[in-house]
Amino acid sequence: MSQPRYQLVCYIFVLFTIIALFDGRVRAIEVTADSQCSNFCINSPGLNVSDIASSQTFSGDLSCLDSDYDGTNETAIGRKFRTCVSCEQNSTAVDTVNEENDVYWFLFNIKSTVAWCVQGFFQDEQNPNATLANSECHAACDPIGNAIEDRLKETNETLQYNYCESNNGAFMSGVDDCSKCLYGVDNVKILGNFLSALKSACQQKPSLSSTISLSTNVFSVATSTSPGSSTSPTTSSTSSPSSPSSDSSDSSLSGGAIAGIVIGAIAGLAILCGLVFLVLRRRKRSSPYTQGELDGRGMQNMPPHMQEYKQGPGSGHSQVPVYAQQAPMEMGAERPPVELPGTGSGMKSPRFERRK
Repeated sequence: MSQPRYQLVCYIFVLFTIIALFDGRVRAIEVTADSQCSNFCINSPGLNVSDIASSQTFSGDLSCLDSDYDGTNETAIGRKFRTCVSCEQNSTAVDTVNEENDVYWFLFNIKSTVAWCVQGFFQDEQNPNATLANSECHAACDPIGNAIEDRLKETNETLQYNYCESNNGAFMSGVDDCSKCLYGVDNVKILGNFLSALKSACQQKPSLSSTISLSTNVFSVATSTSPGSSTSPTTSSTSSPSSPSSDSSDSSLSGGAIAGIVIGAIAGLAILCGLVFLVLRRRKRSSPYTQGELDGRGMQNMPPHMQEYKQGPGSGHSQVPVYAQQAPMEMGAERPPVELPGTGSGMKSPRFERRK
């Protein structure tokens, strides 16, 4: 590969790596500005926790399995979502200027997860992957789908309990059947907890600066299949953060670790491209093929398949390399040149006389 083409490939590869690592979207779960939960929900370096634009929940922030949130197979996305939403569940933060509160974002985030994992949609975005909850409980949960997705992404405080009455109250009439199905399927019981919390919110409708009364954290692993109660069942519960200090260092490390990985990857690629470029440049300068090309001496170092052959002398059919033939020789200059008679100085050229 020529050097200019190799440099172009390196530049393009580094560029696409940067674009893939920084896709331009805010990696933070929705949270009220200046909330105590900001340390859990916003852990990207450089983001302002007082700016409402610093947090936004995307479909890539949502997890559909219990094992994603806690345990040996937990994911970074699931762990971040769990710590953020667990804090919002008990937070009384209110932003009167932007008409936001953490109870609203708590409901929004768990509604979004149910819509994405059970119904397979996040507003207009369709889930490209088949989920366990959708395949097992689609029929039981379909009646409440439209109510959950109705005006889901409209961040207006007056719509906090819109899903409760939407579609002629379909959510309250069908939530128990959906929850029962989810509780009966292993590894999706937390989704049943989310529905139980949404049902409790419809029944209580707490005012601003108040939280929803739930008996346990929504990320507890449920063992009961009785969705009639307004709170989610309890067993071994996942520890929920009660203050930012309990897990802020973990969140900060996550953001710093991501930034360090990105910088290290880019620096490593740049160093690798530079080393390969120097090796190619040195190899080109020291190549034996570019020396002695005119007199054939450079061909002696070429591989056999690159050498040129011609028929050898004699009647046989042997072939010898072109470089093996003796190169043209110049005449020696040991003797002075011999002049022809009559061409020296003082000599007359012979004349031819016409015979009479």
